Amino acid sequence: MSTKHPLSAPTDVGIIDLTRLNLKAELHATTDPSIPNELSPMLISAHAPYVKNGLRLNYAAKDTEHRVNAISLLKDYISKLEMHPTIKQVNLHPPQKQWFDETQTSGREGDYELMIQAIQEIGKFANQFSLEIVIENMNASFTRAEDLDEEKIDWSKMNISFGASPEEWINICEDVNLENVFLCLDSSHTCTYAHKFKDDVKRKERVMAFLKRPELIRHVHWSDNYLYDNRGRKDSHLSVGRGTLPKIMHEQIKRLDATILLEHFHGIAELEEELKYIDQL
Repeated sequence: MSTKHPLSAPTDVGIIDLTRLNLKAELHATTDPSIPNELSPMLISAHAPYVKNGLRLNYAAKDTEHRVNAISLLKDYISKLEMHPTIKQVNLHPPQKQWFDETQTSGREGDYELMIQAIQEIGKFANQFSLEIVIENMNASFTRAEDLDEEKIDWSKMNISFGASPEEWINICEDVNLENVFLCLDSSHTCTYAHKFKDDVKRKERVMAFLKRPELIRHVHWSDNYLYDNRGRKDSHLSVGRGTLPKIMHEQIKRLDATILLEHFHGIAELEEELKYIDQL
């Protein structure tokens, strides 16, 4: 059984191999959408920027100036996608709930309701261009707690983005409640979140919880990760089948009515091996 929509791969694969392997592609968050691109006919989605000059774009920020500027930058990005008429989806990272990095000189604290209002504004703007917004589940940041026991981490002092848990991620989509706003499942991110829990059974239950509302998932960033050892605290972006996420999770992802991006590229040989693994799921 094949996926319901053609698989996508990073533009780094190159036009020759994307064409040979019958793959589509996603416009990278750092690519200027206003510049003509030879890959334009192959692009079906775009990843909205989430950093500007080293500053995270917190469109939920209690800091009004920062929030307004972030929303404006995202709307400007969306308006430029007319250059690529085959793009139908824009992937959007949820904003920051709290961010303590010194480089985050503004927009350090976010508010849930302000986020919902911002996504509604962005979603309505995108609808003018017949674009769908897909909200990605975010990774848990273990940046300052790489070696700490799960139960000893004080998350009140850690960087946290909205939409890291399956429940909050799903609630965001439900609360926005727009006809063109859905979800993007990032499978590697689910693993980082599951590492907040010590028990292996609980970790598996937590990653599978992200698939409770499959009808809301319209896009996927598909990668593998290490569910049962601390390497999985990082957003590893392994090729599918190279990690320890449950096989049943990969099987369910393959059957989603969603566009799917293999969000990694580790060489043509590994990509071809990965495609064979996916074909056999």
